[in-house]
Amino acid sequence: MSSTYQQLVDRVKRTIGSPRAQADNCTELQRQPDDSADDWARMLKDLGTVENVTMIPLDETGEHVRIRWNPEESMS
Repeated sequence: MSSTYQQLVDRVKRTIGSPRAQADNCTELQRQPDDSADDWARMLKDLGTVENVTMIPLDETGEHVRIRWNPEESMS
């Protein structure tokens, strides 16, 4: 795993783990200028394989997405 990809994943994990995101079961992710397009696409693909996670594109480029998850469904 490349270090740039790991940095991106770590940032996304912090965002998802934030108190507000955890309370809302939802957060928005936006590609930053220093994120490589390949890393971003890989992260979205990997995130799309997680059960009970829904990704909603917020722009036409796929660089701004809202993710939602349902913790109740993942516990059943």
